[in-house]
Amino acid sequence: MPRKGCGRNEPVIPGRSTMRPLVQALLCAALPLVAVGELALAQAQHAKVPTDADWAAAASAAKAAKKPGDLVIVAPAWAGPLGRKAVGEVDPTMIDLASVARSDLEAVPRVLELSIRGRDDPQTKGWRLTDEKTFGRVKLRTLENPHPDKLVRDLTDAFGPEATVSRVRDGVPEACRWEQGQTRMPGLFGGPSPPVNRFLCSPWDAGWSYVGVTTITDLSYTPRRCLAMHPTDGNVTTVTFPPGPVGKKVVAHVGIHVFLERELGRPPVHARVSIAGKEVAHALHKDGDGWLRFEGSTAQWAGTTQPVTLETWVDGSSQFRLACVAAQLRD
Repeated sequence: MPRKGCGRNEPVIPGRSTMRPLVQALLCAALPLVAVGELALAQAQHAKVPTDADWAAAASAAKAAKKPGDLVIVAPAWAGPLGRKAVGEVDPTMIDLASVARSDLEAVPRVLELSIRGRDDPQTKGWRLTDEKTFGRVKLRTLENPHPDKLVRDLTDAFGPEATVSRVRDGVPEACRWEQGQTRMPGLFGGPSPPVNRFLCSPWDAGWSYVGVTTITDLSYTPRRCLAMHPTDGNVTTVTFPPGPVGKKVVAHVGIHVFLERELGRPPVHARVSIAGKEVAHALHKDGDGWLRFEGSTAQWAGTTQPVTLETWVDGSSQFRLACVAAQLRD
């Protein structure tokens, strides 16, 4: 006579082992248990997800607690869009592009961190937790930097038409011209968008051969606000800032847009910082380095006003080497 299994009949054949029908019957019996387990797991996962009300309450508390100089951040990084949306709805001025696309937190005395799942921004490691409030599944954590740098001058913020920008070949500079134009989005995977205000360098191509403040996506897919300085073949791209205050050190970063770096097979790029014509910091960025930090001492000029020069050049073909540099003078 036929056996039943999972909704279908299977005839019994003399001499065939009964093990297969038995296993089939056990698997069929287990299906409801698996379904119940999946439902329970989904419910448990859903219970960990912050609601819009959780985010809004934490954002409102951050607004009430925020003091001048504080930075509002979100952890972990993948939750950033949700946290920033909530903060923006409470007060759009609490989070701006400069804070989201920052290089680091070393010159920030205190942050208000909207945190989920017990995570912190890795850049706050070693910081002192001074307050923590819970709003549903979101925590508002107040963290103090035990040894913050003092920001003297941010060169990305200081960039403008007063700078002197040129391409130098064999010691001979070719001036770039300041232009206020239109933003033109590059092609797919073409790199960051050219800024409206920029210096255009020969051959006056707004989509490629420019120097200006933009935001790249680094190798870890993190936004970075910086000064785009594309080094063309055989040239050094040079930006000199007018004399301004100098601290005890310069902290700089150099990176390349992820689409132009992730193949890991193109020539390295140099980035250099000079004070009063003297090199104080130099980095060699190779594909795979991501957002590369470098620094140098400026102690001998601390407290004075000096011109600062940033330079980029490439060892080999400059194609797809759109370097971006961010530098700060600090105490």
